[in-house]
Amino acid sequence: MHSNDPIFLGGMFKSGTSLLRAMLGHHSRLFAGLETQWLSEHWDDTAQEARRHWLERLAVFFDTPILELEKACGKASNVETSLDRLLTFLTARAGKARWIEKTPGNVGAIERILAHWPKASIVHVIRDPRDVYASMIESRKWTAPTDFALRWTGTIAAARKWLGTQGGRHPAYYELRYERLVRDPQAETRQLLKFLDEPFEGKVAQFLGQAEDFDRVRKATGKESPTLQRLAQPITTTRIGVWKTVVVPEQWKAVHAALVRAGNEELVEQLIAETGAICAEEIVAREASVAEADQA
Repeated sequence: MHSNDPIFLGGMFKSGTSLLRAMLGHHSRLFAGLETQWLSEHWDDTAQEARRHWLERLAVFFDTPILELEKACGKASNVETSLDRLLTFLTARAGKARWIEKTPGNVGAIERILAHWPKASIVHVIRDPRDVYASMIESRKWTAPTDFALRWTGTIAAARKWLGTQGGRHPAYYELRYERLVRDPQAETRQLLKFLDEPFEGKVAQFLGQAEDFDRVRKATGKESPTLQRLAQPITTTRIGVWKTVVVPEQWKAVHAALVRAGNEELVEQLIAETGAICAEEIVAREASVAEADQA
């Protein structure tokens, strides 16, 4: 029997979390809607107006009357219980069995998640920090070195720090590199679904674009999301190494210094080295493929 326990997806902004969320949402058992931003909500049973404001936005995101969402949440006294009831209702309505909540900060709140959902799975998407910063520049968001370092530390480094307290591994935690996902989506999603105890379905890896999410976010917030604009296009490898044409050396030097000051030097260098190894693997595979074709 497959697990119906929740899945929390997160990672640094612009790391591919939205892409993976959209891909997994094509699975017949997995419901993966737009992020609820539940970590930003701090109300309790004495602040029902704040909860209603949150649900009003989600009613647009999930194309559901707010009265239905309020009924689903019932008299929940905190954010966690409301989120659980809300997503359980939406999952059942979609004819699926298991929900995924995607908010970048989830990986910085693993203890909080597991305290309320002890059987939950945590999926952490990691991308080369240089490309993450390049995407921030393109979005004109959190480009100041100190701002970027603060958010990077609160997600990537926070998750790794928590993992360190667990001896370097935990049965609920899974890391996925963005570069591997876009280079070989079938292999990476197959491995991830195995971790999640879900059957592999080819449509998860065959992502051809999804435009409707962009329209919903614009309707709910009045803002346009570059990330969701890109999700209207098929999966691509062209965003790997984008920092080379977007980030000037002086910018990265300043960002790197801020990350080092925040205590992240070893982790940053490790992730950059991993990117190099992933790219090298592709070169070797390509050369082997050419050699095999020449021999045929």
